[in-house]
Amino acid sequence: MGSMTIPGATGVVLRDPLPWPELRQVVETAEDTGYAAVFVPEISARDAFVALAGFASATNRLSLGTGVVTLDARSAGTTAMAAASLQDLSGGRAILGIGAGSSGSLDAVRRYLGDVRSSIGELELTDEARTVPVWLGALGDGMVSLAGEVADGVLLNWCTPERVAQATTLVREAAERAGRDPSAVTIGVYVRACLGIDEDVAIAALGAMVGRYAAIPHYQRQLEAMGLREAARPSGPPDAVVRALTVSGSRTQALARFDAFREAGADLVLCYPVPALDPLSSVMGTVLAAAPDPAVER
Repeated sequence: MGSMTIPGATGVVLRDPLPWPELRQVVETAEDTGYAAVFVPEISARDAFVALAGFASATNRLSLGTGVVTLDARSAGTTAMAAASLQDLSGGRAILGIGAGSSGSLDAVRRYLGDVRSSIGELELTDEARTVPVWLGALGDGMVSLAGEVADGVLLNWCTPERVAQATTLVREAAERAGRDPSAVTIGVYVRACLGIDEDVAIAALGAMVGRYAAIPHYQRQLEAMGLREAARPSGPPDAVVRALTVSGSRTQALARFDAFREAGADLVLCYPVPALDPLSSVMGTVLAAAPDPAVER
């Protein structure tokens, strides 16, 4: 997990609508072009652990994170077995990202995380398999602070760089109050991206994604707290709001935007490709445009 604490690390987030052979192609390309991690969200589609097990067999170096699995999807014991099995299968590359879901309170998340860790420790597996980093997906200040108190990392979502700076402060303060080393908590942030295609097409695709999330109450509250109330506008979010939350355009623009998140406190910037037009070429184009080391492209 040392790569996760190196400033400048870049990961990728992969989800549907790509079929499995194409997802595998993208993740192999991500490893070859210098990405540090791949995270898989679990959103009414593939099982994240199954997808990551497939990625484990297709890669040798990438960290493999659930981003995220929620409290209501599995019992703590089932989550523990899945996470430890992935850790065992991948040779120690797993990251367990947990999210509250629609109804998990701070206390429920705290209990669940503790139960997962206890259950992992009781499994009859190798010491490595029973040592799985646990990250928390967090939107509000309370969950961000909880991550600093008890988690190994935090996954921030739908943030501006300014919000990342605020969250970084909250994580560090909570870690210090808990008697922990603040630098031991890795700060990751999802950044939606659509790169290397016509700017208007990219903004339209990204804007549609912003609008869908802005209609969900807890995301709407997050956006309003950042001063982006117009993200939920019935006619669609203004381009300025879309640009505040995402990245489009060229490789140079993408890298500059990622650097802004790093300067705000992110240890790991997770490029989240948003498909436009042909899904595979769009996702692959974004992965290559944002690649840390494009010189070793497949």
